[in-house]
Amino acid sequence: MKIPVRETTEAEEARAEITHRGLRLARQERWRALEEALAEADHSAALTPQGTPVARLLCDGAVQDVLLGVAEAVARGDAEAVGRALQGHSEALGPTPEAPLRALLAAWPQIGAARLWRAGTAPLSAAARASLARHHLETAHLLLRPHDPRALGSPALQSACCAVLEVLPAPAEHVERNHEALIAMQPACPDHLRAYGRDLSPQRFGTWPELDRAARRMAMRTAKIWGSGGYCWVWLDVLATQPEGLDHVDGELFTAGLHDLLQPHPPQAWPDQHMANLLAAHCAALAPGRDGGAATRISGSLRWIVEDRLCELHPLLWAPPLPDGPAPDEAAQREAGHARAQEILKTLFDHQLSRGRQVIFTERGLALQPSGCASCTLAPCAALAYPRHNLRDEDPPCLT
Repeated sequence: MKIPVRETTEAEEARAEITHRGLRLARQERWRALEEALAEADHSAALTPQGTPVARLLCDGAVQDVLLGVAEAVARGDAEAVGRALQGHSEALGPTPEAPLRALLAAWPQIGAARLWRAGTAPLSAAARASLARHHLETAHLLLRPHDPRALGSPALQSACCAVLEVLPAPAEHVERNHEALIAMQPACPDHLRAYGRDLSPQRFGTWPELDRAARRMAMRTAKIWGSGGYCWVWLDVLATQPEGLDHVDGELFTAGLHDLLQPHPPQAWPDQHMANLLAAHCAALAPGRDGGAATRISGSLRWIVEDRLCELHPLLWAPPLPDGPAPDEAAQREAGHARAQEILKTLFDHQLSRGRQVIFTERGLALQPSGCASCTLAPCAALAYPRHNLRDEDPPCLT
């Protein structure tokens, strides 16, 4: 099997450049310049081509150094060292009650510290780690509270407020209002829809019926951008971590959403390879374990996504999910993602490969060729071209 591998995509390079800009400004303590860059990105609701908020990437870069120190202290179980690192960052920023974006920069590493404590790497009891995580979220909430994201028109602040919902009294009462306000500000950001789904799952603050109703509602509200794909985004992470959700998701609507998300624009263009890799990897994760119903319908989408949409491999998107924690070894993640993708694709095309045929991914779709050393009864190679669905003459997808 031959498939081009894109080790570093343009999207990853763009993200790295923005993150590095935030890191550089923070290291130089050019807080005013960082504030101005954040304000420009936030007020314009700027997104990368793959839908990641630029303001979030600037924040990630700005707090990268402090979170590295926090991660080391968390690994030792040293809560005092964590507090000192965060206090030093806050003092460098200066007062925040009159500066909403500085409040965001002060709250961001507090939210990151909470995630690190929850990752389970610290040599402390689960109760102690949960208590420390809550303390950091409460601190972040106090920093953010003087600033109204909706009055300021700030999706970055609204996103941070969604991240600290659990410290509010009766958080379940705030989930819908806060997340839907954020999605209204940046409807083209998949991460906001995915975060809404996670918070509405039974593991957080919602129920299965509430989650499905919200997914349908978001599909309608974001239809101009995603078609019915908004339904997929809301359910995507929940299905990956809570397989019992497959008993509650609408498999037909989810599959229709996948088609909308993967429809090239314009139709003659290449399908978005970031999207194709991301959704193929998620569908592959649903394949084992459950048969029938939505599970079969959704996991069965892996075949047409690979056959009709995939042209190249993006290994990071296939890497096994990691818990929140210190930054993973990216090279190891790429290697693991590449190995997982190859295993999945070889299983998918086992019928062809076991007969000595080569499966080749090209810009125009799949091509099959006889192996140089194996007999093959297929037609000449030119007749084996298997172009993408929108370029085929026939309807049924058939490799033989």
